[in-house]
Amino acid sequence: MSRKHETKYPTTPTPRSGKSFAGLILVLVTLFAVSMTLLIRADSKRSQTEAEFQLTYFAELFSQSVESSITLANVQMWNMINRIGYLPLTTTESIEARSGKMIRNTLDSIEQIDSVVLIDPTGNVAWATTEALIGQNLSDREYFQRAIKLSHGEFFVGVPIIARGTGRRLTPVAWPLVSRSGLVHGVVVSSLGESYFSNLLTLKDVPEDMAVSVLASNGEAAFISRDGSTEEVIIATNNVSSLGMTAHVTRNRDAVMAGFTQRTTVFSIIAITLFATAIGAGIGSHTKSLQLADGLERLQNHTNRIRAAQREFDTVFENVGDGIVIFDENGKLARSNKKAREFLRKTDDETTVNYLRSKLPDFSQIESDFAVHQLVLPHASEEDNEQQVQCRVMKLETNGQQIAYCVLTDVSAEQRLSAARTNFVTSINHELRTPLTSLSGAIDMLQQRFSQDLPVGADKLVAMASRNADRLLILVNDILTLQAIDQGQLNVRSVPLSIDEALDEAVEINSGYGVRFKVSLVRRPTEAGIILADPDRMQQIFSNLISNAIKYSPMNGTVTIGATQSDGMVEFFVSDDGPGIPISASDKIFDRFAKPLHARGIQASGTGLGLAITKQLVERQDGTITFQSQMASEASEAHGTTFYVMLKLHGLETNQKVVTA
Repeated sequence: MSRKHETKYPTTPTPRSGKSFAGLILVLVTLFAVSMTLLIRADSKRSQTEAEFQLTYFAELFSQSVESSITLANVQMWNMINRIGYLPLTTTESIEARSGKMIRNTLDSIEQIDSVVLIDPTGNVAWATTEALIGQNLSDREYFQRAIKLSHGEFFVGVPIIARGTGRRLTPVAWPLVSRSGLVHGVVVSSLGESYFSNLLTLKDVPEDMAVSVLASNGEAAFISRDGSTEEVIIATNNVSSLGMTAHVTRNRDAVMAGFTQRTTVFSIIAITLFATAIGAGIGSHTKSLQLADGLERLQNHTNRIRAAQREFDTVFENVGDGIVIFDENGKLARSNKKAREFLRKTDDETTVNYLRSKLPDFSQIESDFAVHQLVLPHASEEDNEQQVQCRVMKLETNGQQIAYCVLTDVSAEQRLSAARTNFVTSINHELRTPLTSLSGAIDMLQQRFSQDLPVGADKLVAMASRNADRLLILVNDILTLQAIDQGQLNVRSVPLSIDEALDEAVEINSGYGVRFKVSLVRRPTEAGIILADPDRMQQIFSNLISNAIKYSPMNGTVTIGATQSDGMVEFFVSDDGPGIPISASDKIFDRFAKPLHARGIQASGTGLGLAITKQLVERQDGTITFQSQMASEASEAHGTTFYVMLKLHGLETNQKVVTA
């Protein structure tokens, strides 16, 4: 058992112990009394401080409400001024006819003001919602003299006055009437009545003993909610900086401290509860303040990221390689980047947009899909007189507004390259194909007629010359075919064509080529059928596939051709037992000027154009071309490649037609 439980207390109090107990009670009472006194004094001071803080806070809120509502009214008034400011003030009738309805609608939509007066530059009232003011001269009024000197976006709040007709206290507000050119040709005047400030007070929780007044810079009262008490009061003030006014808020001190008296009566009973409640409320308030601070910090970080992203976007937009121009129908949005201004030789966004719009269709005619327009512009350099610029235009919708998005690209080099390529191909056609055809024919005649008379070894040279001439002629023909494809000039003459006849002709044409490489060309029996195709283009397809198969086949190898039918389709095939096509090259096999697929000892010579041309010829006839290939490996010695050309079967009743690519 612990020593605490072993302690024994006397059962009968002694005088000494009673005095000690009384002294302890006295000390406790004294401490309690002192504590209560200190707490009451502290509570009294806290109550007064809290009241002062509340008044200060209310004054700030009231000032902010006044400023924000006046700022909103200023924006609405400037929207109206911008709409009426493009014409000078003339007669009252012309102003009424032109803008009267719009001004009254604006007045109805702005709660802060209750009248509008238009004053011409001489100070005469040209138009007013209160007809009694029309014709009066107000040039001696301070608000007129100050407002006539202001610029766009500014306004002036005058000192309070007493209205002549109604006797109401009004605070005049004046705006310059600015034209689009920046010329001030009048003043727009309105007023803030006491009802405006009263309406703001109805939005606040205002105690009955609180008095609110708004004073102008010269001390004149623009608004007084009620007469302040002559007794001792608590005062708070706050400046309405944008209006040059000061808000005064007062409360009766006795009314403020009435709650303190009531709290003091019951404080001894609920002190502990209030203390615990106060601690809990303080912790809760602190937690909320921390959350609010954290939220504000996140908001600031988010805002900074948005600004950084905007700067990055502006940098990219300004320095992108293509020219970009954006505008809307009403001319409010006009933006261009550096490259667009260089293309159009302008220095600012507005002139750039106006110049480009003069070259494009009307905004209403711009489609949602990109439309291409060719622009011929003066070139910046002296060497080139003209610059070819391609302008792609489309209509977009953002934030409920339609805009035109234009992308400018300099295609001068492409145009020159296209012209050079056309001239090059034309030169090939005239300067190479004709001489090569004659040369190849002459060598063939030499071999046929005089091969027996040639010196020993000369026949090999003639054969070499014949092969090289044929290779050059094939290369020239391939280049001309690609040119026809690229320029949309490849004609495909579709006629009913027998499958058997097409295959027989392919074997007949290419058998001699196989003999040269010591490769046999075998045709598999096929089912009779008709396709709609160009006979010459089909033989060109077969020749490219068969010649490739022969070149890659080993000596004494076999190339097999044939066709199968299924579901209304015919599938031609050309198969060899060559080295196969590497998997890494399967996606590039139909590219132009494809790189060699095998090492030098395996790769056959060629232009790298045959399969690219073959694919185009097949697709121009609504067909598809595929292949299967397997390279020899340690696991399997099966290898070789098979190309498949799939076309539709056709009935004999279909009429002949010609399709131009």
